[in-house]
Amino acid sequence: MSIVEVRKTNEDWECELLDWTNNKISYWSYEPFSEGYWNEKYKTVFCNEEAYGNSGANCVLTLDKFKGWLELGNRTSKFSALFLYCLYKQLHNISITEKQLRDLYYNNNELLDGIRNTTYMNLRKEEKWKEGTSEDKEGIRSSLVSGMKYFENDEDDRHNKWNRGYTLDFIDALEADIFIITGETGWDVLKKIYTEIIELDKLPMNGMYKIKNTLYVSIFHPRSSNFSYNYIVEKTGAIYDELQKQPN
Repeated sequence: MSIVEVRKTNEDWECELLDWTNNKISYWSYEPFSEGYWNEKYKTVFCNEEAYGNSGANCVLTLDKFKGWLELGNRTSKFSALFLYCLYKQLHNISITEKQLRDLYYNNNELLDGIRNTTYMNLRKEEKWKEGTSEDKEGIRSSLVSGMKYFENDEDDRHNKWNRGYTLDFIDALEADIFIITGETGWDVLKKIYTEIIELDKLPMNGMYKIKNTLYVSIFHPRSSNFSYNYIVEKTGAIYDELQKQPN
């Protein structure tokens, strides 16, 4: 596929979203940070659970806007970028040490340069979470998992069904070779929305499972105390090692 298909899926999704909410909601659109994504041997997607931001408007998450998140010092964005950077370098046979990662924490320009051929996204498009508030775990589940209602007036589960469908269409359009999901909620929701399509229930928490051409990887959430520099180096190394075992 290409950026054209990704944007078309986003447009269809957002038209439905705005129609349902009467244009009274803010959301983020995601796509690869650059066209170089499509030329990578291992197209990599990093997926968190809930959209971050205080835009109050509908925005495409460009590399420049992601830089703004980093400059605000948000831990989720910063450690997501560090993980993506470390993995990208390892996939290109460049080893990264904990010390280098610690130094990178303060070097946004180099960090961004190392992730421009990747994709960052969240499971939920709607802008809900703000710095300093707790994660809306039930909101994430109810917006995507079959049988749960996101809006009280959603009598026939219509919003849930099309939101889940567009999420899957969007992920499919990215044609990821590596799809990373963070946190227990993200791991649980991703498995449940894929229930009727692929056997993603075999993906262990904080583990890996390959289906067709995609290696699905579950990791701790970047806000977790378990998400350390050592964890990043070890986990990205494990992903690299796993890919060497798998046929391309």
